[in-house]
Amino acid sequence: MTKIIFDIPIGETLKTFRKRAGYTQMDVVRKANLYGSNMSESTYSKIEQGSRNIFASDFVILKLVLGFSYEDIFGSFEAAVSGEKLK
Repeated sequence: MTKIIFDIPIGETLKTFRKRAGYTQMDVVRKANLYGSNMSESTYSKIEQGSRNIFASDFVILKLVLGFSYEDIFGSFEAAVSGEKLK
C-alpha cells in the first residue's frame, strides 16, 4: 500500500482571518499570549508564510483569537479525502 501524506497549508487562511478581524500579527500574538501561548511575532509570521509548523496548542489558541472553525481549515481537505477510495 502506498502512503499519501497531505500537507494542509493554513498560513493564508490564518492571514485572511487575521485581516478580517482587523489585527496585526503583533495583535494576534499578544492575544494568543493571554491564552498561555509562548508564540513570538516571528514565529507567527513564519506560520502565515508557511515556513514553520504550528503546535496543536497554538492552533487551538489561534482558533479562539481569530474566530475560525475547524471546518474553515479542514473542510475541503476532509471532503477530498472522504471522496477517495483507499485500498
